[in-house]
Amino acid sequence: MTKLKRNFIIKISILTLILAIIAALIFSFLLKEVYFATFPFLLLAFPIISVITHFQLLKASKKSLAAFNIAFMLSFMIKLFAYLGLAATIIKLEADNKTSFVISLLLLYLIYTVFDVKTILEDMKHS
Repeated sequence: MTKLKRNFIIKISILTLILAIIAALIFSFLLKEVYFATFPFLLLAFPIISVITHFQLLKASKKSLAAFNIAFMLSFMIKLFAYLGLAATIIKLEADNKTSFVISLLLLYLIYTVFDVKTILEDMKHS
């Protein structure tokens, strides 16, 4: 495993841990009634999908700029379909807390997307 891959895994693990702590505090003290049982699954799914797509983008960046651009656009499309499938499944399971799920999903999507883009741009400078 290359240094860039190892650093990405460490960074995304730290981000996920911070988000888990913040979510635990919010759902424990402020918003107990809107907690949904599948939230921890979201905290696992987002970093796993991010790691897979990040590694593919790193591989594509070594080929050419055109290959990277295609891989970058495809990775966003694949992520959107993966999150859509995840959302549909969880909404079906969590009929009572749809609103809190959708808000959580959107927040996690924004946080992980910004993190992914920022990190891939930094990694491309170093590779």
